Amino acid sequence: MPFDPVPNPFGPLQALRSLQAEFQRLLAEPGRGRSTHLAFALFQKEGSLLLRTPLPSVAAKDVSIEVDGNVLTLSGQYCAEPDEAAAIAHHVERPRGCFSRTLHLPFEVDPARVRARLERGVLEVELPHLQKCAPVKITVQPAGQG
Repeated sequence: MPFDPVPNPFGPLQALRSLQAEFQRLLAEPGRGRSTHLAFALFQKEGSLLLRTPLPSVAAKDVSIEVDGNVLTLSGQYCAEPDEAAAIAHHVERPRGCFSRTLHLPFEVDPARVRARLERGVLEVELPHLQKCAPVKITVQPAGQG
């Protein structure tokens, strides 16, 4: 490849640098371009699982829970600080922005019996096992009977 003393401003490296700069800008903006990690604890109970996750400053209306077979998806958004619009934050360690977490559970869940409550910043979700019918033995009748 010959040496070019005047680099092409539209070359592939410049495009990559531009993309990287835009990515860094998006990550630097509060609440944009990022999703907060959602930590949780999962406990086995008799006939169900119990999931607990801390959600400080989140209202129950801002939490979405979806169950599809053995897949549970929790998502929502942390509430903004009351004076966040009027002030520039210099240091914030509280979670902000959107959160989402999808878990593959060890069994299918009965969606009609799932219970969730948010109290004192802790979400508890009870996930009961889906009760499947037990196998039934069918007796074959000889021809001419019944």
